Amino acid sequence: MRPSLINRNKLPTEFTCSAIAFLGRSSFEERCFSAYDALTECNFVSKRFLVSSEEANEAKELRKKYGIASDKTRIVDTNDPLQTQRTIANEVSALRVLKGEYSIVLDITSFRREELLLLVGSLSKVGRDQLKKTHFVYSKASAMGDWLSNNVREVRSVVGFPGEVSNAKKTHLMLLVGIEHHRALAIIQAYEPYSISLGMVPKDKSVNEEIYERNRQLTDWLIRHFDQVRRVFDFPATDPSELKKILEMLTSELNEFNVVIAPLNSKLSTLAVGAFAIEHPQIQLCYAEVDVYNAGDYSQPSEDIVWVPASDIL
Repeated sequence: MRPSLINRNKLPTEFTCSAIAFLGRSSFEERCFSAYDALTECNFVSKRFLVSSEEANEAKELRKKYGIASDKTRIVDTNDPLQTQRTIANEVSALRVLKGEYSIVLDITSFRREELLLLVGSLSKVGRDQLKKTHFVYSKASAMGDWLSNNVREVRSVVGFPGEVSNAKKTHLMLLVGIEHHRALAIIQAYEPYSISLGMVPKDKSVNEEIYERNRQLTDWLIRHFDQVRRVFDFPATDPSELKKILEMLTSELNEFNVVIAPLNSKLSTLAVGAFAIEHPQIQLCYAEVDVYNAGDYSQPSEDIVWVPASDIL
């Protein structure tokens, strides 16, 4: 089943509005509250927002605007992956013990990619019945800023996805290319891979033409500057099931390598990578932590929301 694209005003019709357990991620961009705002007439049996320990002033003002009290927030320390993993795991566990019938809505719009992978890791431990009532929503952007982030602080493997690394094997790095030049470069420099595969979203499967062009330009730059690039493959930005099939085919040919995947593209493709790595524990996932985000001009919101059942991914 492919994700559904719906107008935000129709989002409440996708759920049993008498009971919703909501988990979102507070951010400096108003887009992070689009889905929550659309559901305000529903009955929240639980609502939580993850908040960065180094929260931007813009994010604080937005939380105040939307009436999110401090007791509805949970702090995640972006400098401490283990603390972040524990916090997300605790929130997923809390959603499991609520009484009665309810739908779980996970708004992934402003989750950092590392947090998304940790979320997938926690969800992989819940039962099938719980997954059936769990849904991901993502508020699309109509445009992205000229730059999104800067100053890579650290490149690290993601907690829970260390892979099975052998000193007798060479490293193959698989980059799902996005539009952030510095993240891609930092990851290649950190791993010094023997070979590289670059994932590129074709125009007909991209979020929009502007993002496609920026994605293509970065892919072309990487090809020109790194002789280790052995393959360029297409993948969809918004179809997790199809991406998992592509990864299955590609990694089956890489048994002689330590395989590292860096999901640098869409949030939905990041979910797919996490689900794939759970099924293939020999794969390592990595993340590039940055110091600076473009809080003033990160993105412009659209009226569209992507909706996908968690059971379609996990």
